[in-house]
Parts: sequence; C-alpha cells; structure tokens
Amino acid sequence: MTTARGSTARPEQDATGPAEHGGASYGGPPTDHADESAAADQAGVTPLPLEIPDRGVLEGLDPEQRAAAGAADGPLLVVAGPGTGKTRTLTHRVAYLVAERGVPAESCLAITFTRRAAAELAERLAALLPSGRGEPFVATFHALALTICREQYALLGFAGPPSVADDADRAAVLAELDVPMDKPVPDELREGFRKRLRARGLLELDELVPLAVSVLEPGSAASYRDRWPHVLVDEYQDVDADQYALLRALVPTDGNLFAIGDPDQSIYSFRGADVGFFLRFASDYPTATTVTLTRNYRSAPPIVAAAVQIVRPGTLVPGRGLSAERRDLGAARLAVHRVATEAEEAGWVAATIDALVGGSSFHSLDSGRVDGSDEVEVPTGFADIAVLYRTDAQSRTLQSAFTSAGLPFQKRGIDRLADRPGVPAVLRELVHHPGPVVSRLRAAGEALAARVSAPDLFSAEELTLRASDVWSAVELLRPVASASGDDLDGFLAAVATGAEVDALDPRADAVSLLTLHAAKGLEFPVVFLVGCADGVVPLRFPGEDEDERAVREAEERRLFFVGVTRARRRLFLSAARQVTRRGVTSAAALTPFLAPVDEGLLDRTGTAETPRRPAARQMRLI
Repeated sequence: MTTARGSTARPEQDATGPAEHGGASYGGPPTDHADESAAADQAGVTPLPLEIPDRGVLEGLDPEQRAAAGAADGPLLVVAGPGTGKTRTLTHRVAYLVAERGVPAESCLAITFTRRAAAELAERLAALLPSGRGEPFVATFHALALTICREQYALLGFAGPPSVADDADRAAVLAELDVPMDKPVPDELREGFRKRLRARGLLELDELVPLAVSVLEPGSAASYRDRWPHVLVDEYQDVDADQYALLRALVPTDGNLFAIGDPDQSIYSFRGADVGFFLRFASDYPTATTVTLTRNYRSAPPIVAAAVQIVRPGTLVPGRGLSAERRDLGAARLAVHRVATEAEEAGWVAATIDALVGGSSFHSLDSGRVDGSDEVEVPTGFADIAVLYRTDAQSRTLQSAFTSAGLPFQKRGIDRLADRPGVPAVLRELVHHPGPVVSRLRAAGEALAARVSAPDLFSAEELTLRASDVWSAVELLRPVASASGDDLDGFLAAVATGAEVDALDPRADAVSLLTLHAAKGLEFPVVFLVGCADGVVPLRFPGEDEDERAVREAEERRLFFVGVTRARRRLFLSAARQVTRRGVTSAAALTPFLAPVDEGLLDRTGTAETPRRPAARQMRLI
C-alpha cells in the first residue's frame, strides 16, 4: 500500500524470501535442521523435511517457506516468527494446491481475524492463482460464521437468512425494552433482547460463531467438510474457544488444516484468545507435522537481535531464534531515550519526527526545536513513521504535542468502529442519501453537522453529539467508504465488524498513532515505542497474586516483542522517569523487558537530572 509521498505503512505479511533479499544471519545462531528437529520434538510435533523442490509457484520461496507451502496433505502447523513471510507462505500454499495439485480453488477456505487481513489475502491470491480456476473462499471468522448461519437459517428458526444488527436496530429494540441507549443490555434482559432482534431477522455480532457451531454439530458439518476439504487459518495463536470449536467441526482429526502463526505473538487473551490451542495442536491432530520459519525479511539486524533477546526469557517457541536477512537496512542501534516527564517525552518524539522528515516547519532547525544529523536517515514522509503506546490514554499527550508542532497524524485503536462517538449517528443518516458510499458519507456528515449545530433541529438520539464528533466519524469512515464503491451493504457490514485500525488510511501522509495491540499486523520503516517505563510496559495492577502477575507479564512481554518487531529500519524507545496512572504520579524505572538486551545494541540518550546535552552530540547519539 503506497502513501501519497511514496512511503509505506505495510501489513507484516509483506515479508519476502530470498528472491528479493539476501543476507547473513544475525541475532542468534542460524537455524539448522538439527535445531529445528529438537525444537519440534520438544513441542511434540513431527518436523517436515525441507526437500520440496524449488519450482513452479514455489519458486522464490526460501526452503522453510517452500516446505510449508508444498507440504503433503494432512494437518500442518507452521510456526512463523515476525517478518518471516507468514501470509506469503499461506497464499503460496493455496496457489500450490490449485496450480500444482489440481485442487479446485473453491475447495480452499482461508480464514483470518480482520477485514483488512482478509482483503490482503484475497488480493494476493488473485495475483497468484491462474485465471479461470475459480476463487478460494476468504473470510474472517465472523464472516464465515454469518455465511453458515445464513445458509442454515431454518435450523436457527429464521424465516429467511438473518443479518447482523446495526446500532439503529439495537437502539430500536432497547427503546422497546425501556433501556437507555448508552447503557449495556442488563443480563436479565439479554435473552429478551436477542429474541426481539431475531423476530426482526437479526443476530448480534458476538453470537455468530457460537450459532454457526451449534448448527454444524447436529450433522451439517459433513457438507461443509466436503465443500472445503482444505482449510487454512492465519494467526492461529489468536483463536478463542468458539473459533476453535468451529474449526474442529469443519476439519476432521486427520484433515487438511494448515495453521500458521506464532505463540510468541499471542496478545489477545483479554478478548478470549487462548494460545493453548496453538500449543496443543499435536494432541488435537496426532498426524500433524510442523515447519518453523526463522528467516526475518523485515527488520534491520539490530532490531531482530534485540527482539529475540527480549522474548527469549518467556518464549513459547522451543529454541526461539530469528536470522536477519535484511542487511541492506543498515545497523543502527536501538535508541533508548530517558526524560523527566511524559509531556517532555511527547515533545521529544514530535521534535525527533520533525527532524527525521527534514523539519515540517520552516524554522525548525534554526529555532533549536530539532537538531540536524548526518547519521539519521530521513524517511520519505510522515506515513513512514508510527508511534506505539501501551494504553489509549497515553495518546492524549502525544496528540497535544503533535498538534502544537504542526505534525499530521491519524490515531487508531482496536475498539470497534461502530463504538466511536458519532459513527452510529452518521450511519443512521447515511442510508437516507443516494449515490456511492463516499458521497453518501459526505452528505450525511453535512446534514448531521448542521442539525447538531442548531439546537431546535436536535433529534432525541443526537442530544449529546457535537459537530466535531460528526466530522471525526466521517474522517474515520472515509477509507472504508472509499473501498466500498457502491456497495452500501458491504460498507455497513465492514463498519459493524471492523475495528478502528481497519480504517487506517494508507494514502494519508500522516504519522500513525497506534496502541501496541492495534499495531499487530503492520510494519513501518521508523517506529517510536513510547512509555517504556516499568508499570506502563508491563502494566501493573494492585491486588494480583503471584501467579496472576506472572501470566499477565508473560503476555505483556509478548506484546512488547510485537511492538519492537513492527520496525523495519529504525526503532526509538523512550520512557519518562515520572509517570501518572489513575491520577497518581510516581517514579518509574525503565521497563525490565530491555534488561536481557546486549548493551551494544542500545544507544542511550537523555537524562532527567542534568541540563539538555549540546545539540550536536544529542542528535549524533540519536
């Protein structure tokens, strides 16, 4: 995805193989077959020999990718570290089945978690598959479940195929139940609420997968197993209990399940994801084999080396290692910058970004706000840069600093698009206007903003809405609308099932402000990871017992690993010596997750106790 100034905010699956890049190992010993066998034996899974010929659609893949993409039938687990070409391997697996093995494309089902990832899969497969050979079914878990529910509507008691309830539908039913629209449905009214929705032919998003499982269990599963004899699952470490049950219903124990992911990137337990399903793959599928992808084609060698050292103390991958293949990205050390306060930290980030892009304001260098340096490679544009943080609350100080500095940015998180202020009202208004979705969106924004600006035109549902909420919602939805063309139903479904980060605009020349969770699946040439203070990364909560704390901190370490591996060329880590959480300001040490990293990989700058260093030396260190 190319931005306005030629820079890229790319999905992580853009990692490629030896046909594009070459280089020596870095950050640990190169993975050899003996190491891979030992690791696989520890995990209880039989390793695949790496003897798949380099030919046909597999040409250009590295030996590990080729072994996975060209494997024989049966269950296969692919442990794919960050930047090792996970989606490249999955899509070439489908291409190999279709082009080399003669499997009809429509017999392949590829499942992932987000609409953005599903669209990327579909686009890549369209480019790889021979024309006229059909199309695989590519869907998120929710989209797959909705397809099954719509096809099996009679078993669910519907008169026709159901749809997913939107906010207007929910509001209408809540009004009937005399429940305020800004409150969750009380538990005692939940069943009645869903019955009323179903009477309208509607389902809630979070009940789609359990209902799909319920209609497959009585005996409908056989027809779906015949329909999709090859099932491929991206990000397998993120499945929850319902999604796991759906896969078990769709794929027999000896079936063709291609599961790819990385347990060291399991970061969504708060959503119900259970990495245990990844770790028990061998017991679920006793004939399973495994391949481990260890060649990182994304990041500069120091970033790869530091990432491995960060995750190794808590790794879920026996013999965890990554070899850095991108020696062409340079060998800049990771900058670790300490400041006194979070406000100073945000100002430092803004000033450094200003310097990296050449100074966005005319007097940046002369005024002393930033310092020049020959050693800092200038990015193509703001879209080359992401700023990552642990909690959404941290973004407020950053947004203030960026606004003061005149830096463009787009902020995204993992909350549902439909939950953002203004979005439900814009959607309700949008359906009353004609034309392509983008035109409808613009007209809806204008009409709604006019109404909320005139108190006598307020409707009951717009009492707390501000014009700024309306235009923020319009801007947030614009990328989704642009991709939808004339498909209004598709647009509404995308918003209903999508997260804020799905609306990240790849064409905008703006810095991306993202939570660490939202950054999963993306990569940028330059990454700032702020708030690297103990108590923030990892977050600490009072009242936890030792076991609870250990489990949570293990996932926090994996989350930090994910953040570090979003960077391709440069990584800046910063931390304040005083942080404020829940209204309390206290001293904070540097995150313990950096403790295992070799000092030679780090470039430490900044201090809270002494005056600012002379300009030339400070930027030389950065």
